[in-house]
Parts: sequence; C-alpha cells; structure tokens
Amino acid sequence: MDAKAGSEPAKAGSHLSLVPAPSEKRSGGRRNAVMMPATIVCPDGATHPCVIRDMSATGAKLAISRRHRLPAEVTLAIPGQAVAYAVARQWQRGDFAGVVLAVAKPDADTSDADMPAPEMPAPEMPGAAT
Repeated sequence: MDAKAGSEPAKAGSHLSLVPAPSEKRSGGRRNAVMMPATIVCPDGATHPCVIRDMSATGAKLAISRRHRLPAEVTLAIPGQAVAYAVARQWQRGDFAGVVLAVAKPDADTSDADMPAPEMPAPEMPGAAT
C-alpha cells in the first residue's frame, strides 16, 4: 500500500502546518530589506545612531548597539526625510529592536476612515530611476 502525501509523521524540527510560519503571524505587511542609516531621538534628548535593516508600511527593524536600551517611545529621524517618525518599541534583543509607527487614538467624533494611516518612507532602491 502506497503512503499518501502528508500521511507521514512530522520529522523532529519540521514546521507543522497548523502553526503559522513566523512571517505569517506578523501583521505589518510586506517587509523590505534595506540598509538605511538613521538616528533615534529619545524623549530626554539623547540620540543614538542606528541602521534600519528592514521596514514595512507600519514599522521597522533597527540595528542598534545593545548598550542602548530604548524607551517605550522614541523618534526615528532619517537623513534626507523632511519629517521624523514617532515610533514605539515593540521588542529589543541583542543588537536589534523592532518599532512600529505610533498612531494617535482617534477622538470619539472621528472615525477611523477619516484618519489616514501613517506609512514609513518607501525604501530607495539602488539604480532605480527617480
């Protein structure tokens, strides 16, 4: 009798289909790998250089020295951008941190449809025509 596809037991360390892959669990949308220098500005005015390693429309992964523990909310300044972005730290491990764009809560009189969703800048692709 031939075994049907998928009827074999899962091997140790294999990914079960009932558990979503890590990339499927994230709600930030498509991530774009980048290497973009930036500066983190803390509420006390301290600044820390960092590198944006990947970004999506709602947040980014930052490379930052592990000796700098980020507060819950910081500002992310990107050279060449006219605006700085208020972001909230979601996690920080080793030399990396994940941040999401901080979005103000709407007033009771304002619907979600009235508020445009903020977006991180689109990464510049080398060699792309502008």
